[in-house]
Amino acid sequence: MPVSVPKRRPAFPPIGRLRSGPFGGGKKAVFADLNLTPMIDTFTVIVIFLLMSFSASGELMFIQKDLKLPDAEKAALLSERGPVVTLLLNQVLFEGKVITTADDMDADEPGIPPLAEKLTGVREREQKMYRLDPNEPYRGNVLIQADRKTDFMLVRKAIFAVNEAGWTHIQFAVTDLVTATESAAETAPPE
Repeated sequence: MPVSVPKRRPAFPPIGRLRSGPFGGGKKAVFADLNLTPMIDTFTVIVIFLLMSFSASGELMFIQKDLKLPDAEKAALLSERGPVVTLLLNQVLFEGKVITTADDMDADEPGIPPLAEKLTGVREREQKMYRLDPNEPYRGNVLIQADRKTDFMLVRKAIFAVNEAGWTHIQFAVTDLVTATESAAETAPPE
């Protein structure tokens, strides 16, 4: 018997037919490699863009679109984050959600009970979370946004409700008149 070069022989005859079958058997699968370097570069650019878009100048709260804050000549940047109470002409919002309206409030009531309940719940939750002594005065901040045309009695009721809930530090959101006039002067065309 002569010695010959071995040939490719399938171990089982149907396997040979499957490798060269009419349905593309035996060919390499199409696999698209995911190129990570351009994707990481793109995400880096997006992250840098988002970081530059959001300023770190102390803007700690969202201002409602139909809210016009009062002007102040001497204003400081907001220092700490806290629950935001928004007072519109006839609505009281807590963290952007309406909790009561002016029609639902009792004129003889010195405060706003739904607001006091929400703030008390937040204070108690934070005291438990940070393990603060409930007998000590709570040192958290409440940020109040009031529209220019909001009645002072509504603002007064909100302050009463904040104090009733145990919050001692209240900050009011205002528009800095000095900064606003400087920026308007910078953008005004020269005469």
